[in-house]
Amino acid sequence: MKIKLTVFLLLFAMMAFGQNLNQMPNFNQQPQVGRYSDRPAQYILGSGDILLVNVNLWGHVQRPGIYSVPSSYTLIDLISSAGGPLKTARLSDVRIVRKNQEVIQVDVEKFLKTGDNSLLPILQPGDTIIVSGSIQDVFTRMVAIFRDLAIIANVFVLATRVRY
Repeated sequence: MKIKLTVFLLLFAMMAFGQNLNQMPNFNQQPQVGRYSDRPAQYILGSGDILLVNVNLWGHVQRPGIYSVPSSYTLIDLISSAGGPLKTARLSDVRIVRKNQEVIQVDVEKFLKTGDNSLLPILQPGDTIIVSGSIQDVFTRMVAIFRDLAIIANVFVLATRVRY
């Protein structure tokens, strides 16, 4: 019975706490000079006398995190620096949260269709950019949770039926 319980707990832990390896932080990576600061809402002078801005990028992008980008960067440049949007990203609902608690909604899809630069606000120090996920992503996650619960229940039922 101890073996059955151990196998059950191991499977449960793997399914309950498992994450996509692409979303795990890489702690072996060397920090970039000027990437982190004590005060995120400040300008930094980068190499070649380029003015850098610290911004936070969250949500459905390949590599979310804190970025020090040139002050001339657009929202598209920032998302591209982060590896681009994930397939689950809803680019019609990208939000920029400013230090003054102003929230700006940006329709990146519309920009990509029209190329109109006036649709992209200028990034400011301390901005937090949130790339939302699609409803399909929420549905997929819910189905995955139910699938995992069904597998756990199935393992438990099978473990109780096995006799030595």
